[in-house]
Amino acid sequence: MASEINYDGVTVTELYEAFTQHGIPASDASVLVSSWIYENVGTAKRVFSYAESFPAVEPGCAPPPFARTFAHTDWVDGEDVVQAGQTPGEQGFNERFHRIEHDLDHLGTDVAKAFACVAAMRVSLRRLLDEIRAEINRLHSTVHENKVSPGPYQLENIPNYIGTLDFGRYMGTTMFMDKKVSIWQTKAGTIVLPAVETLGVDVVVGPKVRGAAYLERHAAENGDIRQRFPREVKLTEFIRFFGEDELADGRTVRDVLKVLPADSAYPSLDAMFGEVSEREAAIVRTTVGAQSAVAAALGIEAELENVADADIAMLAGVPTKARAALTRAGISTLGKLADTKPEQVLAIMKEAGVRAEVGDAAEWAGYARTLNKLR
Repeated sequence: MASEINYDGVTVTELYEAFTQHGIPASDASVLVSSWIYENVGTAKRVFSYAESFPAVEPGCAPPPFARTFAHTDWVDGEDVVQAGQTPGEQGFNERFHRIEHDLDHLGTDVAKAFACVAAMRVSLRRLLDEIRAEINRLHSTVHENKVSPGPYQLENIPNYIGTLDFGRYMGTTMFMDKKVSIWQTKAGTIVLPAVETLGVDVVVGPKVRGAAYLERHAAENGDIRQRFPREVKLTEFIRFFGEDELADGRTVRDVLKVLPADSAYPSLDAMFGEVSEREAAIVRTTVGAQSAVAAALGIEAELENVADADIAMLAGVPTKARAALTRAGISTLGKLADTKPEQVLAIMKEAGVRAEVGDAAEWAGYARTLNKLR
């Protein structure tokens, strides 16, 4: 009888149960466990089987046969009498319409069931594809590490973990062996990270520090905003006119401006946007572990007073070609980008042949200004 794999006092069964007991789906737990075996125990002859069930036929999704109950009998002009009630020789309007209602309700129920079944199938299919992707990545890792294809090319040993800016898909946060961890689906497969890494990713690309930047984009793209508020801005009036406008990330202007006092007023729109930026940065600065996370995410080895010196090459919120154009123009750090006017950024993009709009330039500069305050 074969013994169960045990590494450092932890068995495969214990690991699998620890994942599933904390809310991770069985298919994702199987992928995580297989990754753990591969990383810690080694490889063996691989036999792949799906953890997620995907039956060819789902009995609960087969609708009952539909039998129409309404059949209209033509009336004859000058002979038939139109009536509401039912008599032995005539159904009447009421009965006819009730049968139509019955048929529509039956069809509506069948359509709703079909959509529910399609949604459930999509979830299962996605998990199956995640399993296949994880298995393919493990095969690629094996081939890569063993270097089974000799040739003139030298390949670097790429580690099987998420890079600083390879963000992947966030699956959720849970407790594992008394430690808070986050689960990610990445190009390298499903991985588990300490919670501080989640904070670092969220600080750099999450919505916590993008509100002011999205407001600046919206104002740049909507000329009516600055035309209506050329000087002093009262928050209540601004929300009354533009509060329901949708920003680039799906939030409304009202949602982003909730960080400001309800009765506040500002000498200009830029002053109001700057206050939003400052408050967003303050929220991050007061979060436990934020300084280490920001420093790691932006590639800063020193403390956070050096955020302005961070290379914009680490700034995933700005497209790669745009970052390269800015660097060639001498704007190579967050601090320099924060001090650059959107009009100048747009001119640099135009000269470099990089496609960008005035809203893009306003958002990038505003984004850098908020990050610059994470000190």
